[in-house]
Amino acid sequence: MRSLTFLALLAACGLARAQGDDLESRVRELELKSGAEPGAVAGAGGTALEAWFDKGLRFATPDGSFSARVGASFIFHGIAHQREGGAWPDAFLVREASLELGARFAESFEVFVSPNFLPGSARLLYGWVEFNRWPEFRVRAGFFKEPYSMETLEETRWWDFHENSVVYMQAPVPDLGLMAHGRVVGGLLGYSLGVFNGNGAALDNNSDKELAARLMISPARKIDWKPLRHLHAAVSATHGRLDRRAPGRPFPMFIPGTGTDFHSNPAASNYEIGKATRLSGEFAALLGPIEAKAEFSWHHSRIEFDDGATRSFRSPAFYGQLGVWIAGRRVPFGIPEVDSPLFAGGFGALQVAGRFARMGLDDLLIERAGFDGARRIDEFTLVLNWFPNENIRVSLGFVRVAYRHGRALLPNGDRTAREDAFLLRCQLSF
Repeated sequence: MRSLTFLALLAACGLARAQGDDLESRVRELELKSGAEPGAVAGAGGTALEAWFDKGLRFATPDGSFSARVGASFIFHGIAHQREGGAWPDAFLVREASLELGARFAESFEVFVSPNFLPGSARLLYGWVEFNRWPEFRVRAGFFKEPYSMETLEETRWWDFHENSVVYMQAPVPDLGLMAHGRVVGGLLGYSLGVFNGNGAALDNNSDKELAARLMISPARKIDWKPLRHLHAAVSATHGRLDRRAPGRPFPMFIPGTGTDFHSNPAASNYEIGKATRLSGEFAALLGPIEAKAEFSWHHSRIEFDDGATRSFRSPAFYGQLGVWIAGRRVPFGIPEVDSPLFAGGFGALQVAGRFARMGLDDLLIERAGFDGARRIDEFTLVLNWFPNENIRVSLGFVRVAYRHGRALLPNGDRTAREDAFLLRCQLSF
């Protein structure tokens, strides 16, 4: 019956999509460099406004003083998973249903808004304004991602897997802030430096701000050597005050691929999480059809207990992945390219990838705060992605999670040392 349930998930899913850019490069596409044939539309005061479709509905004035883009994305997931000694909580869910509205004025100013509509709720994914007349120096203000971690900065639709690795748990969520960023030395170095509230979409509860910085090197910008063409390495860091009281945690402790909460606080305890620091290093390369990515992340926070004691909580995490493309490719921070689309003489593009990830937690929360659960998580993930064309993606994935040095404590009181999950994604975006 469980197998039939998951097959029903697969059969019920229609084709969906995936084609865009990471947040920054997608909005930069509002420069509207396209070979598509635009059509003229009458604008205010009789000004001609050209309109055409190319990875979104686009508008521009002939002189380039104004350009705009309208896009959308819909991501549908199905999940069936088996916990050791537990049942299969099979489910369908809408992972994302968002609009993208962007415009650029006077070759200097951009605005971008992306609302997300889920069953029973709606929220703002991103919303910002930016001065970007020069590529070497841009200033952004609003609600957007902090410049930390390759996994975090990729858009949901372009993740290689259905969900990110355990490293993603340590990353900051989109936040309100101000950031300067750009590329220098002919594009060899990219930098970002920002200040944020540190509380995501919530109102800030303290005067301290979170600082975030990122430095990325792309050798291909200066060295014309094929193995370096799509290679980059980067380091990121954040530092700020969390001000979270019990039963809050230094970061969300649930597996992105399965949703299992593996390190919880069932006991009554009293503490406050103060200053927190994150460090991250990453590497990504694409050589022919072979892609490789790796990332290390480290979290450190100070926890103040009511008895006056202050202790350090530490958590290291990493992942490494390898993949291969057939009849397509996706450069780091780019979008999938399909050589031979379906119904145009080809079958589309295929991507097969595998990833191993691990996170460790020290004993502080268990020993001093009454936490219960695993202190190490090993995650192995496989995925097959099919891109019939540039607008559609269908993915089938498998994830196995092993909980070490303790078991995950489930909401119903059961414990598990291992779980497997099969995931389905159907995606459409333009």
